[in-house]
Amino acid sequence: MMRGSWLARPWRLRALALVVALAAWAVLALLVPGALHQANERATDVVWRLGADTQPERRVVVVDIDDASVQRIGPWPWPRETQARLVNALREQGAALQLYDIVFPDQRAGGEKLAAAVQASQPESPVVLAQVFALHREYSQAAGQLAGALPGTGCLPMAARATGYVANAAGLTDRAGHVTPRLDADGAVRRMPAVVCYQGRNYPALALSGLLSLEPATVATPLVVEPGKGLFDPAWTVTLPAMPQVRLPLDAAGDARVPYHKARSALVSISASDVMEGRLAQPDLLRGAWVLVGASAFGLGDTVPTALGGAVSGVEVHAQLLAGMLDERVPFTPRAAGGLQVAWVALAIALLLALSWSGPVSASRRVLWVPLAGLALAGITFAVHGAALLGLGWWLGWAHAALAIALAGLCLGLAEHGRSLAEKGLLFRNLSSYLPAPVAQRVALAEPSGEIEAERRDVTVVVADIRNFSAFCEARSPEDAARVLHRFFSSAIAIVEARGGTVEEMVGDTLIAVFNGSRPCDKHPIEGLAAAREIWLTCSEELPNLDPKHGLEPLALGVGVESGMALVGSYGPVGRRVHSVLGQTLTIALRLQGMTADLAYPVLVGSETAQRVGVPFEQSELALKPLGQFLLAGLRHGTKVFTLRSLLQPGSDAEQQSLRYLGQQNTNAV
Repeated sequence: MMRGSWLARPWRLRALALVVALAAWAVLALLVPGALHQANERATDVVWRLGADTQPERRVVVVDIDDASVQRIGPWPWPRETQARLVNALREQGAALQLYDIVFPDQRAGGEKLAAAVQASQPESPVVLAQVFALHREYSQAAGQLAGALPGTGCLPMAARATGYVANAAGLTDRAGHVTPRLDADGAVRRMPAVVCYQGRNYPALALSGLLSLEPATVATPLVVEPGKGLFDPAWTVTLPAMPQVRLPLDAAGDARVPYHKARSALVSISASDVMEGRLAQPDLLRGAWVLVGASAFGLGDTVPTALGGAVSGVEVHAQLLAGMLDERVPFTPRAAGGLQVAWVALAIALLLALSWSGPVSASRRVLWVPLAGLALAGITFAVHGAALLGLGWWLGWAHAALAIALAGLCLGLAEHGRSLAEKGLLFRNLSSYLPAPVAQRVALAEPSGEIEAERRDVTVVVADIRNFSAFCEARSPEDAARVLHRFFSSAIAIVEARGGTVEEMVGDTLIAVFNGSRPCDKHPIEGLAAAREIWLTCSEELPNLDPKHGLEPLALGVGVESGMALVGSYGPVGRRVHSVLGQTLTIALRLQGMTADLAYPVLVGSETAQRVGVPFEQSELALKPLGQFLLAGLRHGTKVFTLRSLLQPGSDAEQQSLRYLGQQNTNAV
């Protein structure tokens, strides 16, 4: 019956839902790639904040040119002599490495003193200055003199290409590292190119340059770049032969992802004025430490947003990267990240399908649970991303996978909702075939009840019955009997519903229709009488003709009609209800239908219906003829009986039989 339908083959609907989900994901990935990228990065920021290490970082110390330094030492920019004092103070207090997130691009008075201080710090406390490149064609000018290039010429395959630079004044230093970050759409710094290439020369980042400055001068190849080979390797790996414990993993673009493992409170930051004035709370704090010098004073413009907070000193970015390199905790995206996301999405969809495949829709709540499960699995995707980042150092990304899973759950939920509606519609249509449609609707939308749910209504009842049908069933097969009933009921129901009535019951070969019962009908006596006439005219012609030779009386229809008050509703225990009509009106209609065989009139009408139809129909096809007053079985008072004049022939056998029946009834009464 349902072969080929969505209900019979729900896998088709589920497959279509997944195709729609995949298409929606593809459209969103193409239209809003930036939003998905930002979702990945913002979620990673949350992971960093939740998992940040609060243990103080003693190996890398930040020396901050803060507001106190500007107030005590003087307004920024400081003279070159003052900068030289800071370099000398750091060397004297035992700093093992000095990295400056500061560029000195122009020649100024006192530059020779700063150059001398930088030179005097080698190799006891190497000094590495900063230089900045233009990576996105912001500008193509060149200022200062580049320094710190790696040996050899030709851009490394993973190096970021630059179009301009701002470097330090000539003669100031021969060691420098770039401080050029990759800025995301929200302005935050989360990635740093390991190497920038300008005119065929490669310049490492400040943290790498600092480590390279600690290598012996005899190292021929200070930095090695290798592509990843295994599925769980990064796209590129930078190693320092002189420091085999230091490995810097890079993504396909050659960027190192800044590891914000350290909470901001864990970074030891001291004021530059305290260093220069010798007022450190811990005199040995800088001994053997790697020092990063930067500026956070108000108005200096050296602040950037990071994963751990709003505007912070840019030097913190390099401090985090350097600490991560020392701990070998720089996160990276494994080459198999895409495959891992696809596998996770496939597993999540399999779980959603398993949840969708749990019995009939009406027997479960998966219409609600499937989309909720999709959202839950999307949340788990974020948790997996965070666990992989903190536990394995893998940055997998989660937005695309979570979006695909959430869309799959939503579309599967909508598909199950559609199936639920279709199944409920089918159940309602099937219920309506056994109950009147208004009753079926009330039953479908109400909780089961064991109480009497009925109301008194002014109705017209039409009872139609096939006479001699029992004998027909004895002589014919059940299939023949079923075909006769099917045709009779189908035609009679269509006539009743077209006239505004409702078929309340079909019992055996008897049909009981009510006008103005479950379904309102203003002119129910007229509509009921018209339906009775049409049923007899139409259905009588559809009854099979029987050969008298077989000893069977011909099949015929008898119809009784009466109007009046009746009780219409449902009765019975909560587990088994019945919908019916009760009252004397129904009793009279049943008795009138039973009398049609005795009087030989096919349609008999009660006095109440006849009174309501009245004179206006005397000249129409609904004109009635009185047959007399009869005492119906089970009643104590006589009832006037009428028939349709349009169905009579004057002096017919039916009229003569009616007169004989009436005379016999009067004799019995005497």
